[in-house]
Amino acid sequence: MKPHIALLIVFFHFSVSGQNFYFGNDLSYVNQMEDCGAVFKEDGIPKDVYQIFADHGTNLVRVRLWVEPAWQDTLVQPVGAGTRYSDYADVKETISRAKAAGMQVILDFHYSDFWADPGRQLIPARWLPVAYNLTALKDSVYNYTAKVLGDLAKEDLMPEIVTVGNENNGGILRHTTIDNNYVAGGSVGSDWSRDAQLYNAAIQAIRAVGDTASIDPKIAAHFSGINTKWFFQNLITLGVTDFDIMGFSYYYAWHGGSISQMGTFVEDLVTSFPGYEVVVLETAYPWTNQNYDAMPNIITAADPAYPLSSENQLAYMVTLTREVMTSGGNGVIFWEPAWVSTPCTTPWGQGSAHDHVAFFEPGTYNFISNGGGRWAESLFYQNLTTPTVTFMVDMAGEDVSNGVFITGTFTGSAAGTNWQILPMTHDSGSLYKYSTQIPAGSSGAYYYLTTGTWTNYLDYRETVPSACATWWNSDRGYVIPGYDTTFAVKWESCETFTAGIQDDLFAQQISLYPNPATGSIYLSLKAGFSPMFLRLTLTDMRGRTVKTHIFAKSDLAPAPLKLDVAGLPEGLYLLQISDGKTTATRKLHLQK
Repeated sequence: MKPHIALLIVFFHFSVSGQNFYFGNDLSYVNQMEDCGAVFKEDGIPKDVYQIFADHGTNLVRVRLWVEPAWQDTLVQPVGAGTRYSDYADVKETISRAKAAGMQVILDFHYSDFWADPGRQLIPARWLPVAYNLTALKDSVYNYTAKVLGDLAKEDLMPEIVTVGNENNGGILRHTTIDNNYVAGGSVGSDWSRDAQLYNAAIQAIRAVGDTASIDPKIAAHFSGINTKWFFQNLITLGVTDFDIMGFSYYYAWHGGSISQMGTFVEDLVTSFPGYEVVVLETAYPWTNQNYDAMPNIITAADPAYPLSSENQLAYMVTLTREVMTSGGNGVIFWEPAWVSTPCTTPWGQGSAHDHVAFFEPGTYNFISNGGGRWAESLFYQNLTTPTVTFMVDMAGEDVSNGVFITGTFTGSAAGTNWQILPMTHDSGSLYKYSTQIPAGSSGAYYYLTTGTWTNYLDYRETVPSACATWWNSDRGYVIPGYDTTFAVKWESCETFTAGIQDDLFAQQISLYPNPATGSIYLSLKAGFSPMFLRLTLTDMRGRTVKTHIFAKSDLAPAPLKLDVAGLPEGLYLLQISDGKTTATRKLHLQK
């Protein structure tokens, strides 16, 4: 994967837009993937996978629970892998690790021994004797739910959210058989008034345990698709009202509809059912159509507006999440971003059906630094209006007698047509700039020219080095975060610069030492300088953020501020320091 080269030089804008929003990732497969040999890494260094997600903004981990998944006993797994996953023991481990990394948890009761989805709502084998005895089945649901949550509560592992069922468009606890192809059959019927009683049995158990536990979880109902308003209304009509979250799955590949149409659905639910939160409980988007193992990929269609690439996976997820936010929704959860390819098997073959979706490189399990794994980072949501984007180029030594120009995919928003050649303004010295507004989450291509026409333009366009030609092996690429941004590069170079940054803050008020540094760096503030906060962002020379830290006002004591950089590879970095009004940037050399 090619990294996104352009350095984002930013003036930070802070807002509360994302403070109460769920940025979730479903990590149900993670423990198994590790047992199957996956060693998750970031920047090539092994790192706790839960911490990787927490460090990139995840505040909610989703995990599924099956009642008794005995079917796994027949699968042949490599040495080191366990027999069963997504059972109580596995879920307990996931919750423990997620909470240890500072994240909340949403526990998804499938009420099945196997995957529950719109076409498969399999009654657990242990409950089949009472499948047609509604009173006994309700007791089974109540007692099982209370037992699981009660045991978790005793170990301080109570989830913050509990989902009753999974994608219940076809009802709940309906099927009695499953064939060798895992197709469910033997339905007990299609009686939603029956299902409503089962829902309420589960809800009553959750409330009973929550009343005495340290955490009283919210309760979610879950349907699949963006045309499911009827299902929520049906539950309420049948007396299922004591839940908190209306959740739904949305995948472009399976449900169709644009991100905008999804947002309209969210807004409709928010308006029609005041008092309920609305959360996208499942979504995903691939970064490639390539398959890396013997197991077929299950998401194969791409939204035409987002051709498959790592950058566009990020752009898609940021755009979708911002749409949910602005439509009044309360959260988004990405389904199975760590379901990587390993020697382990599933009912459908060896490997992963999500190796082209996961946030880690196939084979190396290294976090893809320019991909969708960054979608939950708060920087994309600090400004929900359209950010101002400035493109700057240093033309030192080049013939600019005919002017300097820019073209790219973004020019459509400004001029009505993509790839229109637009003049840049002389800034100072050899610097030229062009500013426009581009929606946050958008991505695309661009390059610079020294001609304003398409006639013989190849003689005048820059040759972008392959290391930063992230689009079509010929053009520069951009991904727009949720704030005003500057892309500043030198002509025909991957080298970035910090033009436009006000350095007086750094020079006059802050001292940085040592440089070169080993292990830690220190910042000393001039007496009388007392900002509300300082945000430090350390970026490697490929434009990847490797560390961020915010010092609150209470931290800014006379003693030097310490930033731990131990464990980072030696080399050159850029350190940005911002007080929310002014940003300063300095090169920093780390050595062992």
